[in-house]
Amino acid sequence: MAALGATTGRISGGMPRKLKDGPADVRLPMVVSQAFADRLDAFRAKEPGVPNRSEAIRLLVSEALDARERQKPKP
Repeated sequence: MAALGATTGRISGGMPRKLKDGPADVRLPMVVSQAFADRLDAFRAKEPGVPNRSEAIRLLVSEALDARERQKPKP
């Protein structure tokens, strides 16, 4: 039997060691309303592979930041 987390690189329920864009070294806890959580869960359900809430938030924030950068006028 493999050790806990040996194949996934993380212990169940813990923070991943590495993300797509680098190491996972900052934790940003947040409290949201039930309505926000429901909207997030609806988004997750439509995504391929149904990401967990943390990954869905990372995806949405990254997309929003990229969109903002594209909207900035070039000097």
